[in-house]
Amino acid sequence: MDSPQIQHGRNDPLGVVVGVDGSRMGLDAVRWAVPEARLRGLPLQILHAAPYAAGSTAGTHRARDILARAFTVAHRADPALPVTTHHTERSAIPSLLDAAQRAQLLVVGMGGGERPEEVLIGSVALDVSGHSPCPVAVVRGWHHPPAGAPVLVGVDDPVTDAAALTVAFNDAHRHRGRVAVLHAGHGVPFGLDALARWTTRFPEVPVELTVVPGSPVPALLAAAVDARLVVLGTRARRAPARALFGSTSRAILRRSSVPVVVVNPGAARPGEPPVTVPAALRTSSADVREPHDLSQL
Repeated sequence: MDSPQIQHGRNDPLGVVVGVDGSRMGLDAVRWAVPEARLRGLPLQILHAAPYAAGSTAGTHRARDILARAFTVAHRADPALPVTTHHTERSAIPSLLDAAQRAQLLVVGMGGGERPEEVLIGSVALDVSGHSPCPVAVVRGWHHPPAGAPVLVGVDDPVTDAAALTVAFNDAHRHRGRVAVLHAGHGVPFGLDALARWTTRFPEVPVELTVVPGSPVPALLAAAVDARLVVLGTRARRAPARALFGSTSRAILRRSSVPVVVVNPGAARPGEPPVTVPAALRTSSADVREPHDLSQL
């Protein structure tokens, strides 16, 4: 087995990037990311971001150990998958957001408990999901979906949630699965004809539409029990993550038992201006981002 190397250069463009911090949740994220990278035909890049003291031998050893364990998990899951490791001595959120500028998919773990490390990981996942220019998969634990489980996408309006629908249909196409569209709340109901843009493009993907009254949170959480993946869209671009998401997305991210992919509208619309990453969350000038390849989302 090849040994992982701590790389101080840039991540290759258009790969799947997974953030690790030495926790079990980070390794669960690696396990989930491996088949996703393989299905996309992309390399997997494992990123560890931690501001160890400059010249710290202990910090360097810890970074190598964290990356080595993550590399081993990925290699055992798929020995043929190209995997690189990257360590940066910057903090997690700006490092992940910088990586997202060049990634097709960013994967992070999220704890479900009240231990300090799990609360911190949850905060990182929320902040990164709220500002990322590429889709972000938030993984909690190692999920074993039932056979034939669909990708569930919450839709308020097919126009404003077009990016989330594109990601959901692409995912179902790759996994040879189906899409379950759920509309809940007080928005204007719509029929399957409003999804013609996607059903025409993906005629082989079965789709079902469910419209329910009331709050979307319990409806999405109930439907997620039988899903393989949940896809949620965001709309605002510049507000802080917790205001950006609102109560619905926060509740789903914190309580969903299955992985959740959060999609900013700019992440699946080639030709539009790149999503703005707030200056407060950047540590260096952001690169100009090429539009993401929709076939990889």
